[in-house]
Amino acid sequence: MAVTAELLVRDYGNMVSSVCHRMIQDVELAQDAAQQTWMEIIKSLPGFREEAKISTWIYSIAKRTVMDCCRNERQYTTAFLHDYFRDGERELPQTENFDKELWVKEMCDKCLTGMLHCLDNETRLVYIFKDIVQLSYEEIAQVLELDEPTIRQIVSRTRKKLKSFLNNECALANPGGDCHCRMKRWVEQVDLPGEYEKLRNIARQSNIFLESEKILPKKNYWITFI
Repeated sequence: MAVTAELLVRDYGNMVSSVCHRMIQDVELAQDAAQQTWMEIIKSLPGFREEAKISTWIYSIAKRTVMDCCRNERQYTTAFLHDYFRDGERELPQTENFDKELWVKEMCDKCLTGMLHCLDNETRLVYIFKDIVQLSYEEIAQVLELDEPTIRQIVSRTRKKLKSFLNNECALANPGGDCHCRMKRWVEQVDLPGEYEKLRNIARQSNIFLESEKILPKKNYWITFI
């Protein structure tokens, strides 16, 4: 079967959007990164000769684009994030036709992207490729042009850092913990932790970022272009 842009969008559209979304906090810039990625993929598709896996080729293009677009992203310390998340309860919007559950999910989604910004750009991309996109260590090494032992070390170190932070700060990751984040009351009122728990029982996962891809609103940045 010939490789077409439509097939690539079907198979990789959501994940390319997720990479851009988690790497870049500014929504418009993240959308631009996704659009640029797909423009480059479509432009280069006639020259693809299957010398590499199609996924490796796609994520290599995504890497080049997103790393260029995110070069000015701010990196936060965990101390800064700790203070930010605990800086008073967030107020509910007073707008017409307000959807509380959707708002809570959007706010949690922004928090998770913010948490990933305790990592430098390269480390964040490595982690996203492994624990959200679920590429193999070998494929990430090819995409990032690093050796596999280095990738394994980065992933292991990052998982420990995020687990430690999330267990203390996030009711979604640790419902029984002593989280005092500004969204806790609203998160519990719509029982978002319950949604995560159900998914964990079904899929036996313990990766909050991967779980979030199934529970929180999807970002389909490619739709407006393709």
